[in-house]
Amino acid sequence: MENPSKSANIIRFQPTVHLTMQGGSVNDSVAVDAKRILLRYGAPIAILDKVSEEDRIRFAREVARTTLPDREPRLRELLKEGGYVTEDEG
Repeated sequence: MENPSKSANIIRFQPTVHLTMQGGSVNDSVAVDAKRILLRYGAPIAILDKVSEEDRIRFAREVARTTLPDREPRLRELLKEGGYVTEDEG
């Protein structure tokens, strides 16, 4: 028979879910990675400084989904569509 004084300790873990609100702060590492991706594919620093953090992340995600040879042209298109560069600059 079991000794009643020696009972098993049961530890129960409950997952914690953290929900972020739309438009809330973005994890810094995501923003830094997005900036690196955009710089890698030809975004000028002077223009990139004008791009909002939200747009940087959106552009980086779009560029990452684009085939490798088409990434630079796609980034230029996104910057033009966003109004960050003109036809002359792009």
